[in-house]
Amino acid sequence: MKLARLNSVPEIFYSVQGEGVSQGSPTVFLRLAGCNLACSWCDTAYSWKRQEAEEMTPHQVLRAIMDIVEAESPEDSPCRHIVITGGEPLLQQQELGELLGLLDGWRVEIETNGTQAPSGELAARVDQWNVSPKLSHSGNRTGRALVPDTLAAFAATGNAWFKFVIAHESDWEEIRQTAETAGIPRSRILLMPMATTRAELAAARAHVIGICLQHNVRYSDRLHIAVWDSRQGV
Repeated sequence: MKLARLNSVPEIFYSVQGEGVSQGSPTVFLRLAGCNLACSWCDTAYSWKRQEAEEMTPHQVLRAIMDIVEAESPEDSPCRHIVITGGEPLLQQQELGELLGLLDGWRVEIETNGTQAPSGELAARVDQWNVSPKLSHSGNRTGRALVPDTLAAFAATGNAWFKFVIAHESDWEEIRQTAETAGIPRSRILLMPMATTRAELAAARAHVIGICLQHNVRYSDRLHIAVWDSRQGV
């Protein structure tokens, strides 16, 4: 497997989930390297560099995960919740499937940009998909960043949530059209402010919440930014 490196070490860490419907849950994060998109505002662009990735086998990754759990989560209630993020994790489906086969008893969430369809075998091992389709303000070509058939496949799983980053009020129309084309229920949509710093988040919150109220969709904060500002690896 290719893992993203932060400060010269593979990025595996214990924190709380900062976004989406699992926000606030103690979680082990595993960040994989490589991405098929290049969002202009990405706050983890270092993870794109597969040539600088840490190569580890699924068994080595499991050992590193358990070392983090044993060192940082309570012995009487060890963490068994993992979020696998990137980059784009679904570029490494074979290795990812091998790892998930080792994570017996864990709740598994995978964060994805929604352009890569998971295999049936992999999907059967995932408890929750956190799909973040990239809108036109991301700087990617629409046909590359938004793949309606793949988004529809995620929607059909019944365990996917769709998290859209809001930069402008006009983004809602693009979200509405995307959801309609892909068959994404409004009840599965979350809107989240575009922000990479605590100040940007504070400035955008009320506006994005207003859009959520106007269209009856859920709001997602960015708890890790609110608490740790622009710090990485938390």
